[in-house]
Amino acid sequence: MRSGSVAQPPPILQIYRERLKPGCEAAYTAIETETAQLAAALGCPHPYLGAALLAGATEVWWFNGFESSAGRQRVADQYASNGRWMAALTRNSERKASLTLDPIEALAAYRPDLTVGAPWILGRGRFLVVEVTGTDARIGGTVFESADGARYVVTPAQTREDADAAPTHGGAERFVLAVRPPWSFPAQEWIASDPEFWQRSL
Repeated sequence: MRSGSVAQPPPILQIYRERLKPGCEAAYTAIETETAQLAAALGCPHPYLGAALLAGATEVWWFNGFESSAGRQRVADQYASNGRWMAALTRNSERKASLTLDPIEALAAYRPDLTVGAPWILGRGRFLVVEVTGTDARIGGTVFESADGARYVVTPAQTREDADAAPTHGGAERFVLAVRPPWSFPAQEWIASDPEFWQRSL
């Protein structure tokens, strides 16, 4: 059974960005679709969310939420103890290594004191607007802050039009992403929040 956190932002958000080499989109899509299917078949211990950049260079963002550093380690241990899943994941990671550039990874802590508006719940929203900034100013969205001071401000949207219309804040690097159900391993709560959308991953 897939499980996830209660309906609140994760205290720790892991963001993993993969930039694709030109012309590799089809091969990458096939690998990640297979990986998500194997996650379901082989008992991946933790839900994960995949989303693709809609403009500019081809880039995929992966999101994982954790309740604590100890919880993150517990998930890592569960991965390590599932030999069949780890073998499949390692094999597909090696297959896509030639398709991607060096990844960008960040661990960021939820900042409720800086969050403006209804907080984003991991797995909610068909589109995500992410602004990356170092400003101390409060701007609309759900804020996660990494150890180097970078702030990731996440705003979900149900349509591309709503995502494009989300406010832009000066000085922030802005990314508009479309969630990809076939690449993701959703928690049951994500599916329940938008069954029609997540049916594409089942």
